[in-house]
Amino acid sequence: MTAIVFYSLFLFLGAVVSYEDWREKKIRNRWIVLGALACGAGLAWFLGNSVLGARHRTLLGLGTYYLPWPFYLRVALHLSLSLAAALTLWWMSIWPAGDAKFFTLLSLFAVLVDPNLPGFPQVLFLLLLVNIFVPAGLIFAGETLVKVAGRIPDLWNRASSERALAEVDRLGVRCRELWPYRFDYAMVTVNLFALFLLIQSAMPSASRFVTGPLATLVLYALVSVAWRGISAVLRKKAVGVAALVGLSAWALSGALLWHWDVGARVAAAVKLTLNFWVFLSFGRGLFTWFIERESLRDAAPAHLRHGVVLSDDSWRRIVSEGEISEEMGERYSDGISEDEAVTLRGWLESKGIANLTVYHTIPFALWIFFGTLLTVSRGCNVVAVLVHRFGWARDLLHAALLKGAS
Repeated sequence: MTAIVFYSLFLFLGAVVSYEDWREKKIRNRWIVLGALACGAGLAWFLGNSVLGARHRTLLGLGTYYLPWPFYLRVALHLSLSLAAALTLWWMSIWPAGDAKFFTLLSLFAVLVDPNLPGFPQVLFLLLLVNIFVPAGLIFAGETLVKVAGRIPDLWNRASSERALAEVDRLGVRCRELWPYRFDYAMVTVNLFALFLLIQSAMPSASRFVTGPLATLVLYALVSVAWRGISAVLRKKAVGVAALVGLSAWALSGALLWHWDVGARVAAAVKLTLNFWVFLSFGRGLFTWFIERESLRDAAPAHLRHGVVLSDDSWRRIVSEGEISEEMGERYSDGISEDEAVTLRGWLESKGIANLTVYHTIPFALWIFFGTLLTVSRGCNVVAVLVHRFGWARDLLHAALLKGAS
């Protein structure tokens, strides 16, 4: 009975929040508070059943069926991991604060609807994130590829050729600008190699979610998403020295004590590192060349309001202005606040600037709801389902590659 009640509340809140976010691009705190109160009441109900049931007593139906005490510790661990993941993604500007709160709330609803979900409590939050981001990523990637394919005929006209040559010149200038920092990039590469060497030891533990080449692609995607923060750490000289000492100790102890094939492990890590640089370069190139440009919009001062996300060029332009940069505060994926919007409108009007470029954002609450619903209703990993459903395509591609190689 309680599962039906929580499932109904979960569907109601998920549908309402997704609809409002899609229409207004805003997640209202009142729905988050309402959901948190409902979860708190539910936990109190479960706790009352456990107190009476442990003492073999009943009161108005309470205590007949109850959950063991370790369940509440597992809920606390799951909620802590979900909150940490949500805050990390917010800190890395993957999603705004509203999406972080919505994800944390739905992750708590999930275990109240079904305490036997796979991966609960240690890795259920990862399963939820996979089921949220993979379907959304597939849809966005498919849409992008369709748009790119539609632009291919334009590459043959003269104007597009001139733009391509201009891009080549710009790339050459960029390479010359980066040349003085070549040793820093070399240090990042070495530290990245050490990171992938460390990740290799954790790959068997992740095999419950993704296996084979898909595991590598998921790993690359996760590292790419967090690349801004990871690269800042990997550029530090102290990290480079620690990585060098750690790698030396690892290779020596592994070869002498555990008889590891150090050469094979090093070769595999080198392959991961080189392939990641290719993956990152392609992803960044596609993002900057097409996805980012497609999402740019010109916004007049009157259209600047709470939640609008300024483009990189607009933000750099504002930061360069000493008279307004201090009033703008930190930049987050939540977009600008209403006070910042008022400040910007006044500054633009005083400068006679007609518009600023902003990013056209896509509401993500619907995907959070869909991924959590998929997890609760099916209890499965969407990647494993796709591999099972379309395994024939993978086998066909593999056979074609082997035939081409021969």
